[in-house]
Amino acid sequence: MAVTSSSELQELLEYLLTHEQPHPPQIVARERPRVGPYEEPDTLIKVAVAIPELQGALLFLSPQSWEPPADGDDSTGVYATRGDQSMSDSPTLYVDTDTKTPFPPNSALPLARILAALEEFRQTGERPTCVDWQESDVS
Repeated sequence: MAVTSSSELQELLEYLLTHEQPHPPQIVARERPRVGPYEEPDTLIKVAVAIPELQGALLFLSPQSWEPPADGDDSTGVYATRGDQSMSDSPTLYVDTDTKTPFPPNSALPLARILAALEEFRQTGERPTCVDWQESDVS
């Protein structure tokens, strides 16, 4: 599905809230450079939502995540949102539902912040600055 406006992005998020997904959807910026054997955009965001809690989490993969790290560089290029809630207040959200690979425990954010971050990504194709991020070792 191509999302070209704020209203289409809102509709997509509403769809995710009313239709449970077997896997976290991936959102890409088509304008980004393409990499890998499948010529996929080099940047993507995975979106997980907890329907009853009206919370979600994002996983951002940047071009850095596709390449081996340079000497002395230990960053992964994979980032999860960082929320304000304690572990006991946050729902468990999964980066990969088949393997039950969870997001970091403090990744959940209110849906309004998830929508704002996705809108920023839609406009820029870059990692959103309107939310906090933490490096992640899961993708």
